[in-house]
Amino acid sequence: MSVYEYTGNLHVHSTYSDGSGDIPEIAAAAGKAGIDFVGINDHHTLAGMKDGLEGWRDGVLILVGMENNHNNHHYLSYGASTEVPDNTDNPQKVIDAVNAQHGIGFIAHPFEKGSRMVFGGHAYTWDDWSVKGYTGISIWNYSSQWRDGATGLVQALYNLYLKPHRPITGPCSEALAKLDEVAQQRRITAIGGSDAHAVKIKYGPLSPCIFPYQFLFRTVNTHVLLDSPLTGDVEIDKVKIYRALAEGKCFVAFDFYKPTKGFRYWAVNGERLLSMGQAVDFSGGWEMKAELPDKGDISIIRNGHVVIQETGRSVKMLVEKPGAYRLAVRQRRGLGSLPWIYSNYLYFR
Repeated sequence: MSVYEYTGNLHVHSTYSDGSGDIPEIAAAAGKAGIDFVGINDHHTLAGMKDGLEGWRDGVLILVGMENNHNNHHYLSYGASTEVPDNTDNPQKVIDAVNAQHGIGFIAHPFEKGSRMVFGGHAYTWDDWSVKGYTGISIWNYSSQWRDGATGLVQALYNLYLKPHRPITGPCSEALAKLDEVAQQRRITAIGGSDAHAVKIKYGPLSPCIFPYQFLFRTVNTHVLLDSPLTGDVEIDKVKIYRALAEGKCFVAFDFYKPTKGFRYWAVNGERLLSMGQAVDFSGGWEMKAELPDKGDISIIRNGHVVIQETGRSVKMLVEKPGAYRLAVRQRRGLGSLPWIYSNYLYFR
C-alpha cells in the first residue's frame, strides 16, 4: 500500500496572539524551510480562521487551531470551528468542548520546568491527570525545552548565538512516561512542535529575532503518513491530516541535522499488516519492522521499557508479548548522539 508522507510544524503563534509574524509570513518561512503544513495555535482565538487565512499558501497548508488556558493546563486543539472558552481550573471542560465539535486536542508542555529569566520563572505545567478524552500529548516542545535550560544570561546568550541546540536533549522524559502509561490502557498520539513565537527584542536601533520561524520549522516536526495524497483543497486536506494525528499515524522528529523523511515502522503477520497507531489482538507470528533514512541507534520500547537496542538503518523483532510498542532513534554526531526519531505505537492487546 502506498504511503504519502507530509512534514508539519505544530504549535505556532502568529500576530493574532504573541507571535511576531503574520500568517502569510509564517507560510513563506515554512516554504523556505521545506515543510508541508503548519499548525497555528494562537492563544484563546481562531481569528486566523475567521479572517480566511486557513488554507494553502506558498505551497504550504496552514491549519488554524488554538491554545487554551492561562497559568497552566495549556491545551492545543485542531478541528473546532468555533472558539472554545478557557477553563484553566477545569481542563476537562475544554477537552469536552473540543470533542463536542469533533476536534482533536493535545496536552502541551505538561512537565516544563521554567526559567527564572522568563515569565518570572513560571512553568505552564499540566497538573490534572484525571482528565479523559484528550487525543494525545506533545512530548517534545523545542521552545519550552530551550527555556528550561536557560539558567543565566551569559549562558543563554552563548547557547542562542553559538550552540542553539545545546539545551535540546530530546522528548521530555516525564511526558514519555505518561504517554507509555496511558498507552497501556488506550490508544494515544504523541506529537511534537516548536511553540514558535519568533520573539523580537528591541535593543536600541536593533530588533534581533530569537529563533525565527524558518529556523524553528527545521527542528521538532511531526510527520504524518497518509493513505492518499493531499489534494490542494483545504477542507479535504485538513481532514486527512487531523485523522492521521488522531489515529497516531505520525512520528516526531528532529529534522535539523539529518532529514527523517522515509522513516517507517510497522508489523506483519503473513499477509496481515499493522500500521503505526493501529491495534490488534495479540497472537503469535507478528514481526515488527522499521526502516530509517540513515543509520541510527534504535531502541524498541514496550510499555515504557527498552526491549531491544540495535544500530543500523533497519530493525526487526518478533512480538512475544502483548503491549504498546514504540521506537526511538538517536543519531551519532561527534563523540555523542542526538535525539532524532520517535514513533507512535503499535498496539498488541
